Amino acid sequence: MTQILGLLLIAALLSARPRSTANRLLAAVLSCAVYRHFLLVMAILGTIESYPFLFRTSFPLNLLAIPMFYLYVKALTTPEFKLEPRHAVHLIPFLIGIAWYFAVWVWGSPAFFQLGPLYDRGRYIRVVLKVLVVIPYLILSARQVKAFALEVKDHVSDVSGLRLNWLRSLLLVVYVSLAVDILSVASGPRIPVWHLVPVVGLLTLMLLTYNSLRVSPFFAREAEQRKAESLPEIPDISDTPGTPEVEQAVEANKGRLSDAELARQKARLIAMLEGKALYLNPELRLSDLAAAVGIRPYRVSEVLNRGLQTSFYDLINSYRVAKAQELLCSPASAHLNLLGIAMESGFRSKSVFNDVFKKVTGKTPSHFRADKTARIA
Repeated sequence: MTQILGLLLIAALLSARPRSTANRLLAAVLSCAVYRHFLLVMAILGTIESYPFLFRTSFPLNLLAIPMFYLYVKALTTPEFKLEPRHAVHLIPFLIGIAWYFAVWVWGSPAFFQLGPLYDRGRYIRVVLKVLVVIPYLILSARQVKAFALEVKDHVSDVSGLRLNWLRSLLLVVYVSLAVDILSVASGPRIPVWHLVPVVGLLTLMLLTYNSLRVSPFFAREAEQRKAESLPEIPDISDTPGTPEVEQAVEANKGRLSDAELARQKARLIAMLEGKALYLNPELRLSDLAAAVGIRPYRVSEVLNRGLQTSFYDLINSYRVAKAQELLCSPASAHLNLLGIAMESGFRSKSVFNDVFKKVTGKTPSHFRADKTARIA
């Protein structure tokens, strides 16, 4: 049943349209996990003895799954990601595994394709190779996730739809699975610890697949928005090339704002943000603020970075936290629970509200309200 569900999820990934490259890469990873689970079932039933050459095929596929998982993370967090010839370097671990398999098949003994003794050197070598491949790719995946989380805050004020906590949890599960693999080698075939690895890996990847199908549209839309917000608007010079007005406009797009213009745009941005309370819109984006001020999004980024030394995400949420503090201290808002305070302050998620509020004030919203109530009493 588990394998059937896995195959259905693979079919769903291959047929999903948004972020299709990421979905195909995840389908490849899930296929490796389904195949390894299939070998586990055969080993438990004893039928693997009739097909001894299949027993060791999971090792090359393990060396393929981990790089594919890293590329999946890369595709999910990189706008307009495309597989290119240079990405073929990630197939090197898989090719080493294939070479190892065929070398032993041709020159090794038949015992290699059966469960080995307690201190089988081949098992140790395979686990060492797996560790050398898995650890670097897990580190690269974690760094990619962290870099994406930082980059996206330059464009959005709410990241609840793009949070990658589930992906970070998966990385932790992979570490645990690797530890079980090492324990399996240490304990030997008499204690079948390795039975846990395919089951845990497959169930975790199935959960990952569900989350990927759910969040892929968010990532696809975010990629398009970020592309539009990052490009400066260059005037069309086809009709009037060389005129002073056009040349001045092109130069203005290329260069940075002067200090005087930076100060003016900074004052306009703050006045617009506070005057219309734009921060109360939970879906406020950098492009929305730029449209309200009347300048291009990349100019807003310049004002934020140079003029205010902050990111769009941090600026908007600082206003939201200030609004939440006001509501938490006001007797007129005493009837609102914390979720109500969060919604009234422009937050869409209670968990994000708690995280941001504690980061800014050093206290959780509940502790802040309790302290204010105690002081009044």
